[in-house]
Amino acid sequence: MPDTLFLRFMQPARDSFVARGPRVRISGSTRPEATVRVNAESTKVYSSGAFVTVVPLAIGTNTVRVVAANAAGDSLVRVFSVERTPPPPPLPVDTLTIDESSIEPSQNLWLGKDDILNVRFQGSPGWEASFDIPDVESGIPMRELPLDESRDVPGVYVGQYRVRPDDHAEDVQIVVRLRKSFWTREKALSKAKVSILPLEFPRVGEAGGKRPYLNAGLGSDRLGGAKLGFISPGTRLELIGRVGNQYRVRLSDGMEAWIPADSVRLLPNDSPLPRSLAGSISATGNDSIDVVSLSLSQRLPFTSEQLLSPTTIAVDVYGATSNTNWITHHLSAKGIQSVHWSQVAADRYRLIVTLNHRSHWGYDIDYVGNSLRLRIRRPPVIASRDSILAGLTIVLDAGHGGDNIGARGATGVREMDANLNMVQHLERALVARGARVVLTRSDDSGPSMSDRMETILAANAHLLVSVHCNAGGDNSDPLAVRGTSTYYRHIGFKPLADSVYARLLELGLRQFGVIGSFNFSLNAPTQLPNVLVESAFLSHPEDEILLLDDEFRRNLSLKVVEGLEAYLHEAIRP
Repeated sequence: MPDTLFLRFMQPARDSFVARGPRVRISGSTRPEATVRVNAESTKVYSSGAFVTVVPLAIGTNTVRVVAANAAGDSLVRVFSVERTPPPPPLPVDTLTIDESSIEPSQNLWLGKDDILNVRFQGSPGWEASFDIPDVESGIPMRELPLDESRDVPGVYVGQYRVRPDDHAEDVQIVVRLRKSFWTREKALSKAKVSILPLEFPRVGEAGGKRPYLNAGLGSDRLGGAKLGFISPGTRLELIGRVGNQYRVRLSDGMEAWIPADSVRLLPNDSPLPRSLAGSISATGNDSIDVVSLSLSQRLPFTSEQLLSPTTIAVDVYGATSNTNWITHHLSAKGIQSVHWSQVAADRYRLIVTLNHRSHWGYDIDYVGNSLRLRIRRPPVIASRDSILAGLTIVLDAGHGGDNIGARGATGVREMDANLNMVQHLERALVARGARVVLTRSDDSGPSMSDRMETILAANAHLLVSVHCNAGGDNSDPLAVRGTSTYYRHIGFKPLADSVYARLLELGLRQFGVIGSFNFSLNAPTQLPNVLVESAFLSHPEDEILLLDDEFRRNLSLKVVEGLEAYLHEAIRP
C-alpha cells in the first residue's frame, strides 16, 4: 500500500559503529504524517517525510532508539549501538614514557644552510628532554612547554637546531630522549628521515606535468593547499629544501613557495640558478584579445594578481632583473591602456598592464619559447539588442557525478542529481536567450577536475558557472545552517559572484554569503570569469524540501541567468 509506514535512514549507515566526536547525527525519512521519537524525544517530521536530529554521546557504549509511528497504531523501530572511545589517558609522571606517534618532524625533510630543524614530542611531564641528529649533533636541549602554550596538554617538549655550512647527514632518524636520572632514561626515533645537505642546496628543478602549480605553504584542507598560481611546464625553479612530497622553492628574497615533488624534474647539481634579464615588452592585439610579451632568456616562475580601479593585471616574474629599455605599444592592442614595469626587489620584476575596460574578462599566461606571453580577453561583443547573452559561450558544470555523489539529503536525494537537474534548467534558459552552452557533464558520469578543466579551456567560453548543493559536516547540527551562497577565487570575478548572489536571495533563501579566495579547482582559472553556486543546504530539511521541488530548481536557475545578465550589463557598459 502506498501509505504503508516505513523508516529509512541516511545517517548512520550502520547499526553499530564507533563515533569520532561527542555527538552523532540521525537523519532519515518516513511518512510525513508519522511521528518520530529518538531516545523518547519527539523529533520533527517535515512535509517531505524527512527528520534530522543530533544525539549527544557519552564515553562508552550508547544506544540510540528511533521509533516511527502512525495514527493507526503501527510502529517501526531501529536501534543503533554507538561506541564513543575515551580520550587517551595522560602520560604517567613517575614512569618515563615517550609517545612515538607525537614525534615531529613527521615527514621526511631535506634541509639546507641556515634552515631550522624543529623537533617536538609528547612524553612524561616534568623531566629533562633533548634530541640527537645522528652524524651532526647530540644532546640538543629541549624545553617543556607551559600548559598555556601546549593547549593544556602536559609533557610537550620542543627544541630546534640551525643547520651549519659544514653539517651533513642523509636519511637519519631524529633521536628524542627523556632523562629522569643517570640510570633512568628513555629514547625514541622519529619515523621521518632527515637529510641535511647544505652543500647540495640550492638545487635547480624543472616544472612538468599538465598544469604545475605553486602552493603558498604546507597548510591543507579538503580543498588542498592555498595556491599561488599555475606555472608553465619547463619553468626553472630554485629548490632549497623538501618536506614530505613538497619541494620548497625560493622565489625571491623573503618569498618562498612549495611545489609537489612529482611536478618537478631535478636537474644536475651544477645547473645555473634560474636568473634572467627582463628585456623588451611589446603589446599587440587582434579582433578579440590583446597580447603582451616580455623577453626573457629562460622560463622563470611567475604569479599574477587582478587589481581593480583601474582594472589591472600585475605579473611578478621571479629571478628577473630589468633590462627593459623600451616598451612597444601597437594600436592593435585596443584593450590595453598602458604597460609598465617595476623592479620591486632585487630578483622580482613586476609587469603591470592597465586595461581600458572596467572589468576583468580573463587572461592566460604562458611561454612561447622563453618569452612570457600574457593573452588578455576583451569584453564580449553584444550580438543582439534583445538578449545580452546572445552569441556568448557559457560553460555549465554540474558538480560531482559518477562514484562521487556529493551530499545526500535526509530523504535520500543525491547532490549530483540535483546539480545536473539545475544545470539542465540553466542550459534551456540560456539557449532560449541565444547563448551557446557547453556542459562538463550531461549524465551521471563523473569527469575528473582535470577533464572538466580541459573542457572549460577548450570551449573558449566567456563565463563559467559551477552548480552545487551545500551541506554541513557529519558531526554538525544540521538545523544550524542553511541558505544560499556564491564563491569566487580572484577579486576581479567577485562582481559576478555578487550579481548572482543578489538574484538568488530574491527567492527568499537565507543568506550564507559571498565567499572569496575559495580554493576550489573550478574557481582557480584566470582565463574567464567564473562563479560557484551553492544553491541551498541539502543537510537542512527545509532547504531540502525546496531542492526536491523541480519548480524551485527551475526558478533558481532562472535567477542565476538573471544574475549573469545583470553582471554583463554592468561589466560591458562603457
